[in-house]
Amino acid sequence: MRRLIHMPYEFTSEEYSFIRELMLDENVRRSTLFAKVIIGIETVLAVVDLGASVSNIHGSFHFSFYFMMYMLMIILNIGVLIVAKRYEKWKGPVQQKIICYETLFVIYAVVFMLWGSIITLVDQRLYGQLMAFVVNVISLSVVFYFRNRLLLIPYILSTLVLFIGLPFYQTSTNVLIGHYVNISIFLFFSWVATRILYITFFESLYRKVLLSKSNERLQEEIEENKRVHRQLTSVNEELMRLSFVDELTGIPNRRALYQRIERLLLEEQELHNPVSLIMVDIDYFKPFNDNYGHVEGDRVIKAIGQEINMAVRHSTDLACRIGGEEFLFVACNTKENEIARLAENIRRRINEMAIRHEYSAINDYVSVSLGTATGIIKNSRQFTDLMRLSDESLYVAKSEGRNCVRSSPNLINPTL
Repeated sequence: MRRLIHMPYEFTSEEYSFIRELMLDENVRRSTLFAKVIIGIETVLAVVDLGASVSNIHGSFHFSFYFMMYMLMIILNIGVLIVAKRYEKWKGPVQQKIICYETLFVIYAVVFMLWGSIITLVDQRLYGQLMAFVVNVISLSVVFYFRNRLLLIPYILSTLVLFIGLPFYQTSTNVLIGHYVNISIFLFFSWVATRILYITFFESLYRKVLLSKSNERLQEEIEENKRVHRQLTSVNEELMRLSFVDELTGIPNRRALYQRIERLLLEEQELHNPVSLIMVDIDYFKPFNDNYGHVEGDRVIKAIGQEINMAVRHSTDLACRIGGEEFLFVACNTKENEIARLAENIRRRINEMAIRHEYSAINDYVSVSLGTATGIIKNSRQFTDLMRLSDESLYVAKSEGRNCVRSSPNLINPTL
């Protein structure tokens, strides 16, 4: 019994307001159909009553009173249809809508059940039945969902009118006592049935709210996981990028070089085209670093690295720093004479930078020595051999006065 009076759930005011709104939506939907049914029934009764009144079937039957009551019920339910139609167009606050329409439903329930009480009192003079009151109570109990406090308002008012009025219309004491007992028992079981229906529907709505909140939390977690995943992906991509970039110069490093070569060896279309290398070394860099300091030394390495990187012509070229003051330029699809011109162009542009170097044995400015080598490579060992040839060319350039370009006379034999 306590469960019928008090809801055994704990929820926030926001959740309760949401459930009330859902229940109100259901009541409005049901009221539209219910009102149409009542209008149809009352219209038929009004027509029958009007016909019986004209025919004067029964002299004691109050045709005009019943006709007036039928018309009242028709007008009441037309008003319900109008109010229900405006429900979807409500633009005010949700809480205000809930209070307004709950109040209107209570007023409708009070008038509807009072109507049944009055009809039942008038019926006592004819056949002493309680049918009108019983039908109206059952109709509201089954069709609409009311909170307990709201439900008691039409119950109490209509019952008081009926209980107070019965002695004035029912002259038989035995019938009167039977009516009181039957109405009391009926109202109790009707209230119990109404509360069971209400609680069942409330539970379904509450589970719906819980499921909705669970889905919202799950969606939030999914979105958060996606956000974290995007961040991790972005961080990993940045870390991956940084792992292939020389920190000082901002150009690719030795790891990037090896990755590029591995990819090159996997691309069959590149295997039949020559690959050329330029090994670059800054002339007399140690005296520069010792006399001007490491900060100036780093600035020179960075400037020269970026200048070499500017010589990249297309996506298959690669300029990278392979350590200290040494750089390597990889040029795919490039022959011996073409790589020699490219190396000379790099040397000239570095000279034009005019970075002061008073401790150079060959020049007043920073210069570089360059060695080139060309070959067709089919595996990593052949690439290593090509690097060795370019390094030997660099050694020749250094031994022949530096600040010059020397090319390897040897080519990597693709048949090896």
